[in-house]
Amino acid sequence: MTEDIKEDAVLSSGAAYYGIGVGQGAVCARLSFWEASTSPEKTVKREVGTPTEEWNTLQEAMRTAISQLGQIEARVRASLGEEEASIFGIHAMLLEDEDLLEACQAQIARGEDAKHALLTATEQMCRTLGGLEDDYLRARVADLRDVCGRVERILDGEDTQPIFSGDERVILVASDLSPSQSATLDRSRVAGFVTFAGSPNSHTAILARAMGIPALVGVGQIPTAYGGEFAILDARAGSLRISPSEEEQRSFEEAQKSTLQEERRKRDVMKRLLSTPAVTGSGHRILIYANIGEALEAEAACSEGADGVGLLRSEFLYLRKADYPTEEELFEGYAEIARRLKGKRTVIRTLDAGADKQIPYLGLEREENPALGVRGIRVCLARRELFQTQLCAILRASAYGQVCLMLPMVVSVDEVRQARSLLLECMRELDGRGQAYDKNIEFGIMIETPAAAIMSEELAREVDFFSVGTNDLLQYTLAADRQNPTLAPLLARNQEPILRLIEYSAAAIHRTGGWIGICGELAADPSLTQRFADMHIDELSVSVPQLLAVRDQVLRCK
Repeated sequence: MTEDIKEDAVLSSGAAYYGIGVGQGAVCARLSFWEASTSPEKTVKREVGTPTEEWNTLQEAMRTAISQLGQIEARVRASLGEEEASIFGIHAMLLEDEDLLEACQAQIARGEDAKHALLTATEQMCRTLGGLEDDYLRARVADLRDVCGRVERILDGEDTQPIFSGDERVILVASDLSPSQSATLDRSRVAGFVTFAGSPNSHTAILARAMGIPALVGVGQIPTAYGGEFAILDARAGSLRISPSEEEQRSFEEAQKSTLQEERRKRDVMKRLLSTPAVTGSGHRILIYANIGEALEAEAACSEGADGVGLLRSEFLYLRKADYPTEEELFEGYAEIARRLKGKRTVIRTLDAGADKQIPYLGLEREENPALGVRGIRVCLARRELFQTQLCAILRASAYGQVCLMLPMVVSVDEVRQARSLLLECMRELDGRGQAYDKNIEFGIMIETPAAAIMSEELAREVDFFSVGTNDLLQYTLAADRQNPTLAPLLARNQEPILRLIEYSAAAIHRTGGWIGICGELAADPSLTQRFADMHIDELSVSVPQLLAVRDQVLRCK
């Protein structure tokens, strides 16, 4: 953004700008303009190494970027949900795109350094995508610039790029915001945002809607001289009114008061449910659990009345590290969460690396179809030392609360038996050390493959519980990539096949005296709550913001 020295002469009170409203509601605050610090013109040439050195430098920066994206993905998954978090899994995969990598190698071979090779390759791909007719693919230009910009900053020695550091709540105005910038906005300081560019199909718009931040995209240029002026951003009307009149401000304030009162009323009604057991009209109790990714989410879950944690994504302790975490580091992380849950059940999913959750230092081989490759329990059984370190940490944490252990991506009885054998070895090791653990720790698996559901009769005899990961189960059953937006209608319309698999699995585990939960996105779908109650599902595990709404849904069931 550049300032025009004649701007002051054309500025006017009550100026209005219009765009595409995303997010929720309206807000009145001062405008704060923000400019990205990274652009091709601002790059500084450094001494170029050999092509091999430059390629290695670029690859290392890309691995670091993928690790950072994994951390953002974990935070977004815990706070917003699986669908929003998957955006950053897609971003990580962009850095493994063969066309991008080949273009970078070609530029390095021509004598460019790592950073300028990436800049050139990125611009080439952005021009190609930007020239396509498909709106969705054109919107991916912002994603590509986002992830490659992250790599550029890493090459410059920058770990982060602050968006806003002021104390006053503002409406942020920018040429554009990347998805990772949007996901990490400080919502206590950013009341809303406006971008000159952008589209309703962009991942930034999707995140704004999920976060409930009023936003306006595609408004065109706004003079920066308006910085510091009060403005009313109305996402519903798709408008930004700068320097509103007293009458407009008064009308806005009255509307906001009315909206806030209604929201408080609804919230008060929901808050009364905090200590109300979720029991259906027929008397079936369903535990309402939270999906979390770190210790802070555990506190938030308790404050929202969670009966426990149905899915602790243990990747958060791996994604934060540049190298393998030690047993002690894992133990401290798990034990802290178990203590915060104060005796409530905490289901820890063992490391689910691979596919869209890449951890650079694991050095997993590149796969043509990672969703069907070495991931989840397959990684753990192939790297037993890694797995046993985690098992020992989970066992030790079980001395501090009701901790359960759960295996992801199971397809066979043999995998479960191998894992249990390793668990018994770890128990013997802890006995030898004299370290405490729950000798009767609950041991379960995720039902997220059709194979696991079909074999649920046999698997139920091996474990204490099932937890259904509906996101993966849906995509594997329908052979439809859940990260492909074109297939979203197919996934939404064809839930019956996995509902039958869930029902079959529920009956199998109940016959052995075990229990079954659901931890995928369908757990929060109000149109399915009655169906789950009829199946006698024992537990529904959802993101923290959805806890009270799901409790309310269960209480409305027959």
